[in-house]
Amino acid sequence: RIGASAASQAGMVGPMATILMGVWLLGEPFTAGVALGSALVIAGIFVFSRASGPARAAPAGRR
Repeated sequence: RIGASAASQAGMVGPMATILMGVWLLGEPFTAGVALGSALVIAGIFVFSRASGPARAAPAGRR
């Protein structure tokens, strides 16, 4: 189990990979808007991963 925070961060890799593959494989244009949107997504992932705080350990009796 990786937790909700890590799972949501991993879920953000998909759209970014789709953009890169579209540019590389399909010749889609990589415009300033795409670059700005990508940067905002990456910044958002960073901000929310830092804001979630440290993970708490499960109590010893529960597993």
